[in-house]
Amino acid sequence: MLHIAVESDHEPLGQGVEALVWLAVAPHDLTGAGQALAARPEVRFAAAITGRSNLVFSVLCRTPPDLYAFLTEQVGALSGVQAAETVLTLRRVKTLTVG
Repeated sequence: MLHIAVESDHEPLGQGVEALVWLAVAPHDLTGAGQALAARPEVRFAAAITGRSNLVFSVLCRTPPDLYAFLTEQVGALSGVQAAETVLTLRRVKTLTVG
């Protein structure tokens, strides 16, 4: 199986708001929440993790109001979400690398 990953400068494409979101999801809803997020075009990366939060994802939106709508309408509608922490990406210091 071959996987190709491409990183591009998303701001010239009109997508200027990138954030990382950590969710605490009830264990019985974790798989469904992860799959629902992974299916969204705004979500660039999603993974089940260990610790206080058990699901993390990267989201890319055009504007702050778009991010707000995504968080309230999409993430807020997921079953089992108990808590969320959102952190905006201000500046990337390293992007995807190969090797």
